Amino acid sequence: MAVVKTKQNPDTQARILEAALACVKRWGIEKVTLNDIAQEAGVTRPTVYSYFGSRDEVVRYALMQSGLVFAEELLKHVERFNSPAERVIEATLFALKRLPKEPALALLAESNLVSFFNTYALTSPESHQIRRSLFRQILGDSNMAEDELDEVTEVATRFLLSLLTMQGNKKRNDKELRGFLERRLLPALGI
Repeated sequence: MAVVKTKQNPDTQARILEAALACVKRWGIEKVTLNDIAQEAGVTRPTVYSYFGSRDEVVRYALMQSGLVFAEELLKHVERFNSPAERVIEATLFALKRLPKEPALALLAESNLVSFFNTYALTSPESHQIRRSLFRQILGDSNMAEDELDEVTEVATRFLLSLLTMQGNKKRNDKELRGFLERRLLPALGI
């Protein structure tokens, strides 16, 4: 699964997306320019514009591509669990362990990027569609109404992001975290 913006050279597009993430990691979102991205990718600024309309669009597509790859890995991990409750808990644990190690998605935990993620990555229609599809598969319920699925997706996403970005007063091992998710997340999702 890949985010393909254009039918132009996909290798060039991939280099631009990788360069955008490298630049954001290096200098932060506020300081990265389209020139920085072009230079990092080894292309000209007009070449970047032939694929993307702005710096924010390049970064947004790069994050979406990373999100799709992560979603595929997460689904592969949870497919061996039978119940929706098990899949939700295991998906959450997988995300808590793996997201901080993902080169692009680890940026979620950086406080200076929270606003960017919220504006472009988490609330975009494309991102919403990815999360909706992911949760439909995790829950294994194709009959759930769209509004209800959207609420479940929102609650689970907010819950995960708070666990990723906010330190709690208690450090939990995997068993304790599973229990915490069973007691707090599953009821919030109606499971």
